[in-house]
Amino acid sequence: MLDGTLSGYWEWFRIDGTKLRSGHFDNGKQVGEWITYDRSGRPHKVTTKKAT
Repeated sequence: MLDGTLSGYWEWFRIDGTKLRSGHFDNGKQVGEWITYDRSGRPHKVTTKKAT
């Protein structure tokens, strides 16, 4: 977080500790490749966000 704004690489995890989602923020906006993971930790969905 930079000056209260999401910035850089972030990861979110489920309560059981498995990774849920990962991706980058630039000035508070999602940019680049975002990956959503299934419960076994394998990539389930990949989304590409364009910088605005």
